[in-house]
Amino acid sequence: MNDARAPSGSPGKIYTVTVYVAAPGTPIQHPGSNEIHRSTAGHVYYSLGDGQNESGYGFSPVNSGTRGPGQIVGDEFLAYRNPAYSRTMEISKSQYEALRAFGEAGLKGDERYFDLQYNGATNSCIDFTWGALNHAGLHWERQLPFGRQWQQKNFDGALKPLDNIRELQRIPDPMPDSPHNLEQHHPLPKREWWQRVISDNAAPAEGFVDPARQAAMPAAAHRTRFDDPVLDQLYAALQAGDSKALDRLGQQFNRSEEGLRLAERSAQPMSDQQIVLQREHHQEPALVRGG
Repeated sequence: MNDARAPSGSPGKIYTVTVYVAAPGTPIQHPGSNEIHRSTAGHVYYSLGDGQNESGYGFSPVNSGTRGPGQIVGDEFLAYRNPAYSRTMEISKSQYEALRAFGEAGLKGDERYFDLQYNGATNSCIDFTWGALNHAGLHWERQLPFGRQWQQKNFDGALKPLDNIRELQRIPDPMPDSPHNLEQHHPLPKREWWQRVISDNAAPAEGFVDPARQAAMPAAAHRTRFDDPVLDQLYAALQAGDSKALDRLGQQFNRSEEGLRLAERSAQPMSDQQIVLQREHHQEPALVRGG
């Protein structure tokens, strides 16, 4: 029996995690405050429920900027209004406790699970949320041919916030038949052109449509050497001989849909060859898992 449920005849508790993806421009209004401001770069965070109480955790810089001291902020699910996406999954008691321990440690300044030094490219709210999910055994998984799965136990998310909608959909439901499993989509808020550049997903997530993406960006958004922000960064890093920037761009590519497809294609010939060899020796194909 799964430890999320009490024995038959007892009401028991239902444990859930909800992961949120907020786009830049999402309204933020903290409980008890009349002041409303808007998210600058978007946000990814999570909340936990046990049927009676709910708590939440997110990671952000202490001061505005892309680098510097960071902090865990509690209960942001109460402040962000209509985030672009949320996914709720019923989870086991042990998964609930792991997610809670991950968040509570950060609230106390304890870095045993997560580095509290904020870096917008390599240690952001996205890394924090995926770190919590991985810690609880809620891993990103891709279906491969022949009924195989490719699971990554240290997946740290996509660089752009909205890209994580698609990635979160790749986590198998721990309890597939639970009525508490739920996905919600909201229309994207009004955003400046530069907010679209830093947040738009490269390919639409399942069930997610943003008509505003069809509108052309102002010409100013395209005034770059290569008409591609990543190539511009690569060119600048090569010109400056900045190895750290090159490493960062490589990490970004590995996180991207293109990088994942390339990794899958490079691994596929070996997997197919293994299957042929196994069939020649009258063996069943083995289950291939990454991690």
